Amino acid sequence: MGCRSTLLQSKAPHFGGWFHRLGSQLVGIGLVGMSFCTPLFAQIETLNNALTGAALVGDSLREAAANKVDFSGNTTFTADQLRAAISEQVRELQEKGVSPARADDAAYYVGAFYRKGGFSQAAVEYTITGNRVLIRIVEGPRSLLRKITFIGNAAIPDATLYDYVVGQSAEEMTKDPDRFPYTQAEIDAGADRVRGLYLSEGFLNVVIDSSGIQLSANGTRADVTLRITEGLRYTFGEIGFAGETLFSREELLNALGEKTSGPFSPGTATAMQRNLQSFYKSKGYYQAEVNVVADPLLAQRGKVAVTFTVRPMGLFRFDGVVVRNETERARLKPDFLPKRFAHLSGAVYSPEKLDETFREMLRTGLFETLRVSLTPIADNQLRLDFTMAEAKAKEVGFNIGYATYDGAVAGIRLGDRNFLGRGRPLSFAAQYTQRGLGGELLYVDPWLFDTRFALRTSLYARATTLEGYKSNQTGIRADLSRKILPHLELATFVEAQTVKVTPESIRAEDLGLLEYNLVNLGITQSTDYRNDPINPSRGFVLNSAFDFGQIDNELAFFRGTVRLSHYQPVGNKCLLALGARAGLISPFVDELPIDVRFFNGGASTVRSFAERELGPHDKSGNPLGGELYTVFNVEFTFPLKGALQGAVFTDAGSLKGENDPDSGDLRYAIGAGLRYKLPIGPLRLDYGVNPDPRDGEAFGAFHFSFGFAF
Repeated sequence: MGCRSTLLQSKAPHFGGWFHRLGSQLVGIGLVGMSFCTPLFAQIETLNNALTGAALVGDSLREAAANKVDFSGNTTFTADQLRAAISEQVRELQEKGVSPARADDAAYYVGAFYRKGGFSQAAVEYTITGNRVLIRIVEGPRSLLRKITFIGNAAIPDATLYDYVVGQSAEEMTKDPDRFPYTQAEIDAGADRVRGLYLSEGFLNVVIDSSGIQLSANGTRADVTLRITEGLRYTFGEIGFAGETLFSREELLNALGEKTSGPFSPGTATAMQRNLQSFYKSKGYYQAEVNVVADPLLAQRGKVAVTFTVRPMGLFRFDGVVVRNETERARLKPDFLPKRFAHLSGAVYSPEKLDETFREMLRTGLFETLRVSLTPIADNQLRLDFTMAEAKAKEVGFNIGYATYDGAVAGIRLGDRNFLGRGRPLSFAAQYTQRGLGGELLYVDPWLFDTRFALRTSLYARATTLEGYKSNQTGIRADLSRKILPHLELATFVEAQTVKVTPESIRAEDLGLLEYNLVNLGITQSTDYRNDPINPSRGFVLNSAFDFGQIDNELAFFRGTVRLSHYQPVGNKCLLALGARAGLISPFVDELPIDVRFFNGGASTVRSFAERELGPHDKSGNPLGGELYTVFNVEFTFPLKGALQGAVFTDAGSLKGENDPDSGDLRYAIGAGLRYKLPIGPLRLDYGVNPDPRDGEAFGAFHFSFGFAF
């Protein structure tokens, strides 16, 4: 019972806050190169890089190499190109001195370089004179692959085999023959890939003969013939389960994770074995053993019987947590991780539940590294052994930017992700825009009283200049939430604020109350099936909120809002997004304050109108808001270049004011925009056209903003 196996480990990312991240993204974008293996002659780009690689070799190395290695007979490649191709061997000669063995290595790799470039008949020799090596080269003709002929393939077409051998079609090879030098080693490697393909299709006795090579008279063209003897195709026969299986046959067949009626291959049978063993582990049988017997020699008419023998080895439960903190000056309380995983204690072992909580810990940003291993102990118990290093908890972030409605934006954020060593974040953020100044002190407790409830509390103050009036608000809000299901979260909230409204060009009677105390009590729900809450590319989210508002100790209104957004990928790179929103306020007083009312129009609603401009207005043209709104959006996004995307959209929406009987009509927008995709959400530039402008309305509106519109 002393065995130990590592289950999860990760190096957690450390970020300096979204303010800092956004600023970094706007300052510069780095390009990260990727390398990958490609079949056969698609690797010719590697050769091209080698031909120009001399430019990357330092001057000192060139001078030193010139004193050690000389070349003769090379007409296709320069001496510098050859030295770059064998730079490791040149360095050996320079640092360790000239010897027959090192000179022989250098000559060998020069020959390999030539053969890779298609010089199949190249001959390379060397001589040593004092402390110098002369490598003599007889290049011979450069052979290019002209065509490949497949003989004996009945089950797999030529086009598929071409792709496995050279990574391109026969037509591509004909168009650009210089990209496909002939080398026997690459032909043999392609034949091995074809052999693997046949094995995966059940042809266990396939024979691939790649020796059929015919060079042209001058040696510059090569024709290759691959002779294929397919043999019998094997398929899966009867699937059997033996031992203490515990589960139904249907459950076990589903757990295999592979088709049981297709071609048989040993690799597929092994994959089934691993999948079945993982299935038992996921059910709590941590030490389950699964053996498989599948012998093609016993096949009848090509059908291979497969039998899985299961030994569950006992049902395991979680019990205990041990933590080793490798941080030099640890701040996190020693009981933090044991408390986070306490809900697993006594529960049947489940990799999914362990992984869920483990990933939750990584998302906190508290850890530079976090690893967990499982140790079986007495009575079929599993102990969680953690090794961790804390990340820097304190951070300072800045943001600067511009938005169409708010104008210039600048802000600062001070945060501590590990307040008082308890792993709870506390932050202060202040932001200035051309419309005003705001600040917020935010404390989040994701595990209130070490339960699965989360508390979010904010203390805030805002001073804002809007169309026709100024608004000053100070308040406090607390949200208590609980994730009921993996995709469903419910919450209740209470908010209290003091509001002072100062008229400018709007009449005081149109603003409602000018000074008041407002208390809201409500509930929210979020059903989120998006693959990414920041940059979704598929799935949907449904949000709703309902609350009662009390103004100066008198029940003033009931309010409800609903939002549904759906994201559907189109092809590999395009996205269709659909959105619908609605809100209703039912007042219990004669006049609602203007800051309580709904507004419509802007970058995230109906984009043919400027912010808040859709709906009732006073005689001076100032928006007054309303009590009932709707918004409908359709947007299609497509790639342009790199992270830059284009978009076309249509919006519709309405806003009904109780004191304006002519309001409430559905208004529209048709437009296009640009998106620059960032890890923290897209930058958006949109222009929406108003297809039916009324007196005093603009033809359309520009919007520059951040994040998804809906």
